[in-house]
Amino acid sequence: MASPVTLKGTTLEHQLLEVVEQVQRAQTNATRNPDGVTVVTAYTRNMATGAVTVSLTIPTDDVLDTNDGSIDVQAIAVFVD
Repeated sequence: MASPVTLKGTTLEHQLLEVVEQVQRAQTNATRNPDGVTVVTAYTRNMATGAVTVSLTIPTDDVLDTNDGSIDVQAIAVFVD
């Protein structure tokens, strides 16, 4: 489980960019990402419009929800503290 981070952005969109930046830093850190998993697979910024495009690959597993018996999707942690 990753250490808690306080996001500084005042909008959800800004906070999302902060999370993407944190993930990019973690995935390039061999200590935190010993298996070399790439989560942020693309990050581009259109200089003319200012729009950012991000592509992610998040490993997941199906897990049984003990409350209602449904199958839920849960992200698999790839980064270590």
